[in-house]
Amino acid sequence: MAITMQGSWTVRVKSKEAASSQRFQISGSDNFTDGTYVGIVSTAPIFVSGAQWSINIQSQPTAGIWQDSNQRITFPVVSSSMLVTFDIQSNDTGPDKDYNDLILICSMPASASEFVVYGKAKTYSGPCFNPCYQGAYVIESVAALAQALAVPDLRRVIEKLYPERIPNLFRIPLPDPPPDFKPLFIPNGTANLANGLEFHSRKVGTNLRTTEVASEAKDKKGASIVNKMEEEMVKDLHASAHRISVDAAPVAAGVDLLSRQELLSIAKISDKYTAKFSCSTSVAPGLLLRFQEYDRTDSEKLGSVYTGTGPRENLGLAATDERGNYIFRFSRSTDDFASESFDTASGESFTDQIRPDLIVEVLGTGMVVNYETAPYYNVQNLRRIDLCIPQGRVHPSVSCGSDRVIQRIGDVIVLHSALSGQPNTLDVDGRITCRNANAPVLDCAGWRGELRLYACLGTPDVVERYSVRYKRIGIDSDWQFVSQQHVLNYIPHFGPIYPGTPVGSELHSVHVDGGSGGHVTVPTYTNHEGDSNWIENDLKLILSSSLYRPEDNPGPVDFKIEGYNTAGHRVKQDTIRLYIHNRISIVGRPQNSKGDILSITMGATTLGDCALFNLTDPRAVLTVRHRAVDPEGFLHSWGLSVTRGNNVSIPVVVASGVIPKSYSSALTPCNFRGTRDEATSDVDDYVLTGLQPEGGQNWLPDGQNFCAFAFTLRAYDRVTDGRTANPLVVFWQDLIGLSI
Repeated sequence: MAITMQGSWTVRVKSKEAASSQRFQISGSDNFTDGTYVGIVSTAPIFVSGAQWSINIQSQPTAGIWQDSNQRITFPVVSSSMLVTFDIQSNDTGPDKDYNDLILICSMPASASEFVVYGKAKTYSGPCFNPCYQGAYVIESVAALAQALAVPDLRRVIEKLYPERIPNLFRIPLPDPPPDFKPLFIPNGTANLANGLEFHSRKVGTNLRTTEVASEAKDKKGASIVNKMEEEMVKDLHASAHRISVDAAPVAAGVDLLSRQELLSIAKISDKYTAKFSCSTSVAPGLLLRFQEYDRTDSEKLGSVYTGTGPRENLGLAATDERGNYIFRFSRSTDDFASESFDTASGESFTDQIRPDLIVEVLGTGMVVNYETAPYYNVQNLRRIDLCIPQGRVHPSVSCGSDRVIQRIGDVIVLHSALSGQPNTLDVDGRITCRNANAPVLDCAGWRGELRLYACLGTPDVVERYSVRYKRIGIDSDWQFVSQQHVLNYIPHFGPIYPGTPVGSELHSVHVDGGSGGHVTVPTYTNHEGDSNWIENDLKLILSSSLYRPEDNPGPVDFKIEGYNTAGHRVKQDTIRLYIHNRISIVGRPQNSKGDILSITMGATTLGDCALFNLTDPRAVLTVRHRAVDPEGFLHSWGLSVTRGNNVSIPVVVASGVIPKSYSSALTPCNFRGTRDEATSDVDDYVLTGLQPEGGQNWLPDGQNFCAFAFTLRAYDRVTDGRTANPLVVFWQDLIGLSI
């Protein structure tokens, strides 16, 4: 895998131990240094500059054939001459695994305006807090939230900081995980001090004559020029490094909202509940990271919890190496430092807040954001930031299973060995029941949305190109070719604005279906499997399900992938059937799934235009007439909830009528239509549910004779894209006033 670089670095050959020829390639620079360089110690140093560029090391085990080496980075250090340096180590195709075949060393002068962050990226799984945050409990899954709420001291804090999150989890039947789940950041009462180096320098920025250096860098005179210019810059900057500690908690605010006793109580939780919140972690190679500078919102500066809605500036990209390690460099100008005055709250030190705050995003194919961290505040010039990312949110490089070509749809494993009910089942019509780790929990679900097709075809010398076809059962008499555009992220093409690199579809002559027929020209895609410069190269296509089954006609679709060698002959194939269900809720269209609240009544009193009830009893039963229907039988659940005033949850019980339900495979296998299945539903599928405050409570709080209430209906479909599940398809809310 090529190593991503940013800004200006001097690249030198540090050592060569391999017997075979070695070289390295520079791509994406903006000072005319792109090209191929001989991998020997006497090669002149190269000064490379660019917003986003890369280095790729290759070896030549056979005459005329160059192959990419495995590459990894070391973490940066500061030398006595005030240079920040790190190594790029490589291992070629030889039998040893010593990573010393060719080693490059990259250096930059330390400067107050230059920042380098580095660390290791890992994925984690289990009902645990994010293990990379020391000063806060970062809750990023519904399982971890449920565990946290089971701890009384922690529950009280969550209710205080995030009161709106409690009813959403427990008062109505919801899928797991909820599709709109957002991380919670809870100060744990302990200091989170991050160590790093702060650079002081006489000047900021670089002062190298980059054009002069680049024009002479490829000859022996260039070597002396690069070395001399680097020495002059170090002397001119007159930099020094100082180790400092900063408060790196992801929620700097929020602490003041808690009492000392609350902070003391949750500070003891990690020791008492270590086993309860245990995590399993693994390294995350081949992840694409985007770094952003973050400015807090006014509410955050005034002491509110972190929202993530403040202004952001994109700084650049980095990719994790085969061990999950990364290095990222960025610069701050005098104006950038001055603008930090607007991100300083009352009572804060400007000398502390002048440092940048960083957010790290993990990007998937198509540059979509799969995950983002909370801010790392007041980042020093050289700072280690380790990243822990929920396993289900990102997709690091994985090994291939051996029993079929198609491996996964999203995160759902579809290997033959995984489709026998252990842990997954794909029925004859393509409905999925899933229990494999780090994938959505599903029961007899349909497919909807962007379906990520992962397959293992082999390296390009085995399969050069591939095609994907589809056949809609009951509609198509023959196979149709998929022609959607597909892009992957290719490291040597990275730039400040990078949309991904297309791999198809392109018309190409191949031998479709094998047999005795000739070649035909059809839409195909280039296979880059095994080339680590192409991130997520086992992702063969993202199928937009709406293209392959009409919204008003859900049903099974067969998808076939075929791999062709350089001669265009088919050498690999596989077929999978998926039940596509794109029908969504549109109230007023009887042929579609639907949901709404028709009325709210109190005995004989019906909700009028003024939406005001005079309660006949402080705990009077309010009857909701509502419906939630999926005529195809793919409803996951529906539920009713009540809030009062400024979104205060009112726990309610069903006093009469129909209790809202969730899908149960034991009761209604593969067919749950919602209120239509209730014996008491009317011709339009409406049912009655009487609600009453639970625990003997009244509708109105003590001392109040009026309040506004919201009655909310939510329903979820039992479908998935393989990564998320059970999307919200009905949200209906009626507002009323209650008085006494």
